[in-house]
Amino acid sequence: MSLLKDLRKLTEASDPLDALPEDAFAEVQKNIKSGAKDLDQDWANALDLVHKAYEVSGVQRPTPDLKNAWKQYETNLQFAVEQLAKHRGMDADWRMSSAIFHEALERKFKFRVIEMGDNHGKGHEVEAASMDDIIDSIKKRTENIHDVKVTKSKDKENPNSVIISFSKWGIRNNYRIKIIQII
Repeated sequence: MSLLKDLRKLTEASDPLDALPEDAFAEVQKNIKSGAKDLDQDWANALDLVHKAYEVSGVQRPTPDLKNAWKQYETNLQFAVEQLAKHRGMDADWRMSSAIFHEALERKFKFRVIEMGDNHGKGHEVEAASMDDIIDSIKKRTENIHDVKVTKSKDKENPNSVIISFSKWGIRNNYRIKIIQII
């Protein structure tokens, strides 16, 4: 019984590893600095560099619930920005990836997405380049679970709307999604 009490005290007293050891933290920062200096590398942004530095160091990126490790992660992100600015300049490509820049220029439309069914009836607005983008996204998320059928809505008030219904093994599910383009 005494052994169990001692073991319990030992486990209660020890804190979980909530931060990187100094040598691992230094290794990540060394990789950040090396990555920023290596002009052959094309970093999309500072976050991309930090993630690669953690990967090369063999260190798992922290989650926000690990407060001290998350502070180190934020410090590393700031350090990466400083290093990229120092070695590549403030006007270099690392400031905004071309994909993000392209998305910023892309025209977006507003859509109302309404979930309908027995326990559903909620809706929300989303922005997308087209209704097809939303439909494709829904199909990708459900492709291995349900068969998806898209039909033009007969709603006279919203002629630019569709209804997405789901079935499995030929049995139709009561859950449906209505998408309405907001002009």
